[in-house]
Amino acid sequence: MTRVVFMGSPDLAVPSLEALIAVKNIEVVAVFTQPDRPVGRGRKLQPSPVKVAALQHGLTVHTPQKISAPDVQPLVEEAKADLAIVCAYGHILPDRLLALFPAGCYNLHFSLLPRWRGASPVQAAILAGDVNTGVSLQSMVRELDAGPIVSETPPMEINPQETAGELAPRLATAAAELLSATLPILIQGNPPKKEQDHDQATFCRTIQKSAGRVDVSAETAKEIDRKVRAYHPWPGGFAFLEGRRLGLEKVVAMDETLEPEGVPSDQAVGVVHPTGWVKTREGWLQLVEVKPEGKRAMAWADFVRGRPLAPTAELLPDPPA
Repeated sequence: MTRVVFMGSPDLAVPSLEALIAVKNIEVVAVFTQPDRPVGRGRKLQPSPVKVAALQHGLTVHTPQKISAPDVQPLVEEAKADLAIVCAYGHILPDRLLALFPAGCYNLHFSLLPRWRGASPVQAAILAGDVNTGVSLQSMVRELDAGPIVSETPPMEINPQETAGELAPRLATAAAELLSATLPILIQGNPPKKEQDHDQATFCRTIQKSAGRVDVSAETAKEIDRKVRAYHPWPGGFAFLEGRRLGLEKVVAMDETLEPEGVPSDQAVGVVHPTGWVKTREGWLQLVEVKPEGKRAMAWADFVRGRPLAPTAELLPDPPA
C-alpha cells in the first residue's frame, strides 16, 4: 500500500483527489488545503472544496495558514507518506518538506509547461489568445513550476468563445485522468523525467480584482474579448456606462476588416450604439450580455430596453470624477 499526501484547495483539485481515492493500492493518509475563508455578505467561514470532499471520505485534513510554518513539518512526518500529489494548493513547498517523500512530490499544473508558470495559467492562456493548452505533471522543485516533466496531456484546443470558467473544469478532468494513468510509474519510484526548456518559459501572476477593467480607447476589440473570457467568472470584465459600473458578461469582437450594419462608420471610440456596438482602439466590439451593478446578468437588448442610453453615452474604464 502506497501512502499519499494530497495538497489542493479549489474545486478544480477535487477530481484529482477523487482519482487518488479510487485507486485500490493507494491510501490517502492526509490532505492539506487552504484554511476556511469568509465568504459572502455575511462573511461566514467556508471550507475549501477539497476540504469538503476529503471530510466526506473520512480523511485527515490539515489547514495551515502557511505550509512553511514550523508546526507543519511534524504533521507531514506523522503521515509517513511515500508520495505527495499537489494540485492548485496555493503554497510553495519548502525543500525540507519536499525531502520528506521518498517516492517524490509531484504537481499537476494546468498548462503545458514551460508555458505559463505561475498562479493563473488558465486565464493567461485565454488572455494571450493561445490556441491550445493542457495539463503537466511535474516533479516539484523549489523554483515555481520549474521542475522536470513526468507526463502531460496532448494539446487541448481552446474553443474560440470559451471562458476560463468553461475551460478550467475540462482541464481538471484531464488532470485527474493524467494522474490516474501516471500513478503506476510514480509508485514504482524514479519515473522518467524531461527537463523543461527554461528559455521558453512564460509567467503569469495571481489575479487582482481590478484585472478585468476594460479600456476601449487603449485596447483592441480582440484583446477585450479575450480579457472578458479570461476573467469570467472572476473577477469579471467591467467598465462604466453613464456613471455606473457595468459587468461585461459576454462580448464579441468583429473582424477588423468589417463594420457593423446600421451603425455610423464615424461613431467615436467608446460611444455605445443602442444595438450594443462599440468602436475600440482597433475594431468593433458588441456587448452581448451585461450585468448592471447590483442586478442579475441580462442580454444587452433587455438592459437597453429598460434604460435607454443618451446618444453620447460612452463605455469608460473609470467612473467620472
